[in-house]
Amino acid sequence: MASLDVPLAVIEPVTKNEEKFRRKLLWLSQLIKLIEDDSIHQYALQCIPIDDLTIKASQTLSTLKDDVCYCFEDCLVLELLQWFKYSFFSWVDAPECHRCGQPTESRGSIEPTQEESVWFAKTVENYYCSVCKTYTRFPRYNHPRKLLDTKKGRCGEWAICFTLICRALDLDARLIVDWTDHLWTETFSPSRQKWIHCDPCENVCDQPLLYEVGWKKKLSYVIAFSKDEAQDVTWRYSCEFAEVLRRRLMYQCRESFVLSWINYCTKRCRSNATAEKLDFLLKRQVSELSEFLTPPKPNKEELGGRTSGSVAWRLARREIDAEDVSVSYTFNLGDFEVQRRYFHIQYSCALDEYIRISAADRCRCKNWNTYVFDIKNIFRKVETDWKTAYLARTEGSPKGMMVWKFDFENSGLAIQKLRLNLLGTTFQDGKVKWTIKSSRGCFEKVFLNSVLRQTFSDFEGAATDLIITAELCEGIGPQAWQHAQLFRQPLDSKEFPFEVEIYFGKL
Repeated sequence: MASLDVPLAVIEPVTKNEEKFRRKLLWLSQLIKLIEDDSIHQYALQCIPIDDLTIKASQTLSTLKDDVCYCFEDCLVLELLQWFKYSFFSWVDAPECHRCGQPTESRGSIEPTQEESVWFAKTVENYYCSVCKTYTRFPRYNHPRKLLDTKKGRCGEWAICFTLICRALDLDARLIVDWTDHLWTETFSPSRQKWIHCDPCENVCDQPLLYEVGWKKKLSYVIAFSKDEAQDVTWRYSCEFAEVLRRRLMYQCRESFVLSWINYCTKRCRSNATAEKLDFLLKRQVSELSEFLTPPKPNKEELGGRTSGSVAWRLARREIDAEDVSVSYTFNLGDFEVQRRYFHIQYSCALDEYIRISAADRCRCKNWNTYVFDIKNIFRKVETDWKTAYLARTEGSPKGMMVWKFDFENSGLAIQKLRLNLLGTTFQDGKVKWTIKSSRGCFEKVFLNSVLRQTFSDFEGAATDLIITAELCEGIGPQAWQHAQLFRQPLDSKEFPFEVEIYFGKL
C-alpha cells in the first residue's frame, strides 16, 4: 500500500543516531501490539479489583462539584493510579539476594538467557550479596504479560503494565517514552477532550511539567505510542521550547527524519481503520497539535522532586537536589524580634509557605523543607483528586522524621512562654510523636497525640534554645506510609497547621 511506503528519508544517508532512533520507534510500535493483545487483556482483568475500583470511582464522582469537569473514566484512572502504586506493583532499586534475602550491590549487566529473552528482557542486571557470596539476576522484562506476574521493576515496567491495565479496562490510553530515560502513560479524557498525563510510579495525574520543572530533566524527545498512532508530545512536557530544540541538535537526528518515521508508524497503525475512524483521529490530532503552539506554565504541584526510588538513586539521576535531603537550618532572632522579645513562625502545607510573622517585613518563604534542621524519609504529597496536601514518610520507610531547631543564645534572651499549634493526622495504627526539648534549659516533653495545641511556661533555668521533632511511624499494609501525616489540609485552606510562638525575657 502506498500509505505504508518506507519514508523517503531512509534512502538518504543516515547517522548512527538516526538509525538508533528509527529502531527504537519501530520496537516501541511493536510493543504496543502486545499491550493491545486480547488474550493478555483477559489475563489482566483477573488481576484487577474491578468492582471495588468502580465503586470508589463512582463515589468520587458523586462528591465532585458541578463545575469540576470530570467524568467516570477520569475518576477511574485516579483510582487505578492509587491501587497500582500501593497495592499491585513494587519498585525495585536493587533486588534482595535470592538466597538469604539480604541487600545486594550492582555488578553491572549480563546477557539474558533464552527464557528471559522470550519475555523481552533486553537487559539483565547482576547483583552481588556480600553475606552469602552469591549473585542475583534482575531481568528488565518488557513483555506486559510477564509483568502481570512479576509485578515489580522501575519506570519502564511500571508504565508498560499500567498502560496495559488501562487498555484492558477499555480506557483510551497510550505509552509515553521520554528519550532521557523515563516512561509513563497518557489517558484520553472524554469530559475534557484531551490527553491527560498519568505517572503510575508517582501516583500523579495531569502534572506534565513535573519532569522538567520538578525533576530538573533536560527533555529532548517525548513520544506517545498507541494502537492508533505515534505522536511527538514533547511540547506538552516542556515550557522551554527553544532549549528543547537546542538539545535535539545534539542527537544528530534531522527533524524531517524523525517526523517521517513517526508518520510512518502512525500510517501502519491506521492502515485498516475505517474512514469514520480516520476522520475522528485526524480531528483529535489537530486539536492536540493546537495545544502545542504555546509553551505551558507550571503550577506549584509540579515543582516537587521525584518520590519513587531511593534518595541515593534519585540523586544519582539528578532528579532531586541534594538540599532536599538535608538542609540544617537554625532559627535565630532578628533585631526587630529581639527588641520585641517575640518570635512567631507559621507554615501552610496548602500554600507550601512559611510566614515569619514576627519579622519586621513579615517574611515569607516557599518550600516545606526550607526552615528544617534535619529531615529523614519525608516528602510533601499533593492529592489532586482530593484537593489535599500533607507531609508523609516515603513509601517503604519504617519511620520519617523532621526537626526544627531554634537557637537564641546570642540574643541575650531566654524563653519565658512557648505556644505550639502542631497538627498531625493518623489513620489505622499510624502514630505521630512530638518531642519538645530545650537542652540548655532542662526542658523536655514527649507527646504521642497527633495534634499538639499547648502553651508552656514551666521553663527551668536559662532556656535559650528549642528543638521540635516530629516522628511518623507504624501503620498497616502497603499504605502504612500514609497512615501518619503532618499538616494535612485542603488546598484552599487558610489555616496554618504548624505554628510556633515564643515570648522572651532577659537572661
